[in-house]
Amino acid sequence: MTQRDMIGYGPNPPVVEWPNGARIAISVVVNYEEGSEYSLLDGDATHEVNNEVPSPVPLDQRDLANESFFEYGSRVGIWRVLNILDEFEVPSTFFCCALALERNPHVGPELVRRGHEIFGHGYRWEEHFRMGEEEEREAIRRTVES
Repeated sequence: MTQRDMIGYGPNPPVVEWPNGARIAISVVVNYEEGSEYSLLDGDATHEVNNEVPSPVPLDQRDLANESFFEYGSRVGIWRVLNILDEFEVPSTFFCCALALERNPHVGPELVRRGHEIFGHGYRWEEHFRMGEEEEREAIRRTVES
């Protein structure tokens, strides 16, 4: 038998009133991971497989198309997103991998200057569920130190 709550509040949901009579609340979250993905250049056994499009590239070869997605995000995309958020005065939360911020050192201070919140998203874009306790603690320590 399942231990999940599938009923919730049923026919009696709580009444939620947002500030200033707003009818909806929106939280904008942007992932900033460029440069922290799996990469043969970083000594990983495979290239990143979570792509915008399926990759026919063998795992032991560089996927230049996928690398270009990440490079574009770091060089151009982040600044375009920040300018749009500024234009519409939308403070946001950025889920940042520490390695991505290390590789593009202008981004972190700029996020703070523009009033955004930085959320620690690990040192790299890694699969923590595959790590042992000590390895995960080391990854967390590196993230915090960075």
